[in-house]
Amino acid sequence: MNILGIETSCDDTGVAIVKDGRKVVASSLYTQKSHKDFGGVVPEIASRMHLEVLPAMTKDVIKKSGNFKIDKVAVTQTPGLSPALLVGISFAHGLSKSLGVDLIEVNHLYAHVYANIMSFPDIIFPHISLLVSGGHTQILKVSSPCNIEIIGTTVDDAAGEAFDKVARMFNLGFPGGPIISKLSEGRNSSYVNFPRPMIGSGDFNFSFSGLKTAVSNYKRTHEVKDDLPDVLASFEESVCDILTKKTIKAAQFYGIKCITLSGGVAANKKLRNMFSHVEYYYQVVLFRVCFSFSCPISLF
Repeated sequence: MNILGIETSCDDTGVAIVKDGRKVVASSLYTQKSHKDFGGVVPEIASRMHLEVLPAMTKDVIKKSGNFKIDKVAVTQTPGLSPALLVGISFAHGLSKSLGVDLIEVNHLYAHVYANIMSFPDIIFPHISLLVSGGHTQILKVSSPCNIEIIGTTVDDAAGEAFDKVARMFNLGFPGGPIISKLSEGRNSSYVNFPRPMIGSGDFNFSFSGLKTAVSNYKRTHEVKDDLPDVLASFEESVCDILTKKTIKAAQFYGIKCITLSGGVAANKKLRNMFSHVEYYYQVVLFRVCFSFSCPISLF
């Protein structure tokens, strides 16, 4: 079965044709650059740019596929920016009608998780999945490709959102995650002992609002100049420590030995390094970790 998928939940426009749920036959991705000037994604601008590029991208993907027969059309239905989602959903509805095929509406958070299932055919079920992105931070128990249970989530800011807001405090640009990660590399991550909110809460939920406030308070009470990379490294260390420990605790609680990471923040080198050295932090060597954000990177 060949499914043409459309993604417009935020500022990236994505179109792909996937065969039998595993093989990407053809794909195209357009990343909007203009939002950097505003320090964040502007929904109205994002939706207009989706509308501008989506028809040509779809034609291009179908052409690159060798005019594969399309059996179904899939589209991101939730969550995301409402104006941006509306463009994709409207276009997908029209496309499915014109092709005479069914339309599948997809929760794109579960699609993040499924990226690992696509990338690693021998993945273990059930597994624990840490989904960490600009707008969402969740721990999920994945019993099968279609049986996904949320067992932990953020009660306020997402991890990626915290990265963006801290970057904005220091006028570093957008998106904040890659910038902070680059500036922090090789610096003193113990320079400031920032808090680990909810680290001992007894559940698998997260909170990053208080950590963001702690960084703001530190900036207000200290003259941060040449030591900025060390301050940022300390912030990054706190975020990644929380994410790692909570996820490992969930895996231990459920007796699950496979963990996956997905979402944009899964590209963070510090986070990957922590999960790659799980035995150092937790004296266990039983965990197999899969990483994915747009393509498979490594398998341990």
